[in-house]
Amino acid sequence: MARRIRALLYKEFIQVLRDPLALWLLLLLPIVMLLVFAYAINLDVRNIPIAVYDLDRTELSRSIVDRFVTSGYFVLKKRLTADSDMAAVLDRGEVKVALQFPRNFQKDIFNGKNTPLQVIIDGTDANTANITMGYVKAILAAASMNVVFDLLNSNGIAGASSMATLDVRPNIWYNPELASLNFLVPGIIGLIVMVVGAIRMSLSLVKEREKGTIESLMVSPLRPIELMIGKISPYIVIVFFDLILIVLAGRYVFNVPFRGSVPLFLFLSFLFLGSALGAGLFISAISQTSQVAWFIGFIVTILPSIILSGFIFPLESMPRPIQIIAALMPLQYYMVILRGIILKGVGWSVLYQHAAILFLFAVVSLAGSSLFFKKRY
Repeated sequence: MARRIRALLYKEFIQVLRDPLALWLLLLLPIVMLLVFAYAINLDVRNIPIAVYDLDRTELSRSIVDRFVTSGYFVLKKRLTADSDMAAVLDRGEVKVALQFPRNFQKDIFNGKNTPLQVIIDGTDANTANITMGYVKAILAAASMNVVFDLLNSNGIAGASSMATLDVRPNIWYNPELASLNFLVPGIIGLIVMVVGAIRMSLSLVKEREKGTIESLMVSPLRPIELMIGKISPYIVIVFFDLILIVLAGRYVFNVPFRGSVPLFLFLSFLFLGSALGAGLFISAISQTSQVAWFIGFIVTILPSIILSGFIFPLESMPRPIQIIAALMPLQYYMVILRGIILKGVGWSVLYQHAAILFLFAVVSLAGSSLFFKKRY
């Protein structure tokens, strides 16, 4: 048995090495994806362009504008001189936020009147608009608090400067800089394992069919388990090389922390890889050509992995039926494991339930796909 497996392993590794372009693409894929997500896809909302239409031009209005600019989230792009300019700069997309201070703004506030400050936010990008609205509310709430204390002090109320207030000191764990790359790198790892495990596995078997060699393999003395070990071993090696490469690149190039156990990370990645390889085996059984295998792999694995795994979009905000469908995807549980190990540094005592689910997925996926594959041949 061992000799037959060694012979098949030798054949498979030689076959992989004969296509150097595909091999380099597999090895460089994690770095390419990391660069794309690091520089092209950024979930952090900063440098939001704003326009100001200040009809008051007082110290108070200028101080509020300064709060926006010095917050680090906003950049003052335009100072407007007419009402029509607000709609024009928003229509052209030159700014995302427009502030309008009415005449007598400071005077009315100091006289105790409720004074409106108009804030217009471009809502074409709903996610950015929601985040921007949060920034605006926080800045204006702080400015409003300062105005209240100034009024109390100016009216001579004793002890106004030492009044008790709610001292809010938020403490953000695991990702204190709120860097989106720290959130995305674990997701990229999950996609890499899925792409290499499922897509490449399916293409490998389909190419055997296209060359007419799959039948000779099936009638050879190789047992089904030996055939599977021989076929999947090269891709296990490639996947683990990619995992180590992307973790090192994230750690030392983009300063993404790795706080957990490396052996636990590799072990649980191996469990998830079983599910990906099972999916690849199933795809190869139903595909007649490499093009069909790639298309089915994209629809069945890559697209749902991006949308329904929690990679970018939070599952909690999705409708209940979609959450039920997402619960059938092993990548969802692997994402929790990755972020738990990499960002939180948690161990087996926290992740064992997700590990058990991954193990179940791997067993069912590999066993079911192997039986289906065997029946097809």
